[in-house]
Amino acid sequence: MINTDYALVVTGANGNLASHFNRKVLQQGYNLILLYHNNRQRLDELLMECASRIRLIRTDFASADDLKRQFADVFTETGWIPRGLFHTTTARSSDFQPLADSPEATWEYVIDVNIKGTFRLLKALIPYFRKYNYGKIVLMGSNVSRIGLPRGSAYSLSKAAMGNLSRCLATEEGHNNIFINTISPGPIKMDDSHFSESYRKFREEYYKERIREIPLQRCASVEDIFGLAWFLLSENNSYITGEEFYITGGKL
Repeated sequence: MINTDYALVVTGANGNLASHFNRKVLQQGYNLILLYHNNRQRLDELLMECASRIRLIRTDFASADDLKRQFADVFTETGWIPRGLFHTTTARSSDFQPLADSPEATWEYVIDVNIKGTFRLLKALIPYFRKYNYGKIVLMGSNVSRIGLPRGSAYSLSKAAMGNLSRCLATEEGHNNIFINTISPGPIKMDDSHFSESYRKFREEYYKERIREIPLQRCASVEDIFGLAWFLLSENNSYITGEEFYITGGKL
């Protein structure tokens, strides 16, 4: 039986993938510390159902010190023990242009959120995992890290960094019983109604082409991702760390 003081941290908590994950994890008995930026509609719905086991943190990942303070406030107030992190927060390019035509500001934004933001998050949270000599971390990468993404080079670069970061931290933190892995899926079927019109159009065109290349002839579902993520974050995972898992329906 899971210790009722255990908590998992989930970023991008209002998103499609994280929302599915949150409900599943609550069923397993964990408490949740949910990080979001602006949108929280799905989180408010979840709070109405199970407020006592959920805490929210609003952040833009701009400061490791702010994150440290916010985590400290939650852990002090609740007495919860952090056991894992599922990091799904992702900034995407908004202009979908070739690299030579991309504004530097676009690159700076995507790199700051996806790479520097991940650094700040881990810097704030890893000391807690060290304190309890236990931690399971899953970062969300993408299959574009190995196949590239036309008109999305900043995003592709940032996702490639996740797999390498996992390999580095696995060697640094293994002796602290901290495991870190990356899941890098291909196209995922999800509700895109909250995305901008330009991004929805980009997804439609990109996915139409990519699905023809997938042997299973479909996108991954959020349930497909959950199964692997949950195993890597659970106590059943006693040896797998520093790995990057591609979920692509057979596409190499």
